[in-house]
Amino acid sequence: MSCRSTEEPTEDDLPNVHLLLIRYGLVAVFLAAAVEADVVPVLTGVLAHLGFVEVAPALACATAGALTGDCVWYFAGRFYSEGVKASGIYQRARPMAERLASQLGDWQIPASHVIYGSRVATMVLFGIRALSVSKFVLVDGLGCLFLTTVLFTIGFLFSANAEQVIVIMKRMEFFLLIAACCSFLFLYFMRRARQSA
Repeated sequence: MSCRSTEEPTEDDLPNVHLLLIRYGLVAVFLAAAVEADVVPVLTGVLAHLGFVEVAPALACATAGALTGDCVWYFAGRFYSEGVKASGIYQRARPMAERLASQLGDWQIPASHVIYGSRVATMVLFGIRALSVSKFVLVDGLGCLFLTTVLFTIGFLFSANAEQVIVIMKRMEFFLLIAACCSFLFLYFMRRARQSA
């Protein structure tokens, strides 16, 4: 990496993911956000700040990509629900997932975007539960728009420190997952203690 401080960055100064996003533009933003809805908006914000993409279209593509990725998992759960329900993994995870869904309701959909490791499982679960498509798209679309905007803004504002922001964000997601698990266990053991008393 060069030590130039007053010149605009070139493609040689940016990591490989940035190169893909620069080379293929908004199509790459859309497709990458469908797969990874956390890091891509941050990187897209960095690219917008550096002038490689325009803000509004980039934000729209990242949001649409995140929503599309979620819809793929939702429809996988909806159309292959019998196969998923028969799997051993689902049988073990079902009681906890159903309790969490019954406690949070539809709010579990946007919440899954900030709790590490729960996004795909949540989308599949709501497909299995046959939540109406329009309701899913509305709730998840608003969640994707909000989270993508926040992450895009972070990347845009802190473009010089984007790598640090991504590392911090992943740590926060992992912390939220641990906190959610601990909260669930606490509530579970409190309920068991009340039942046995």
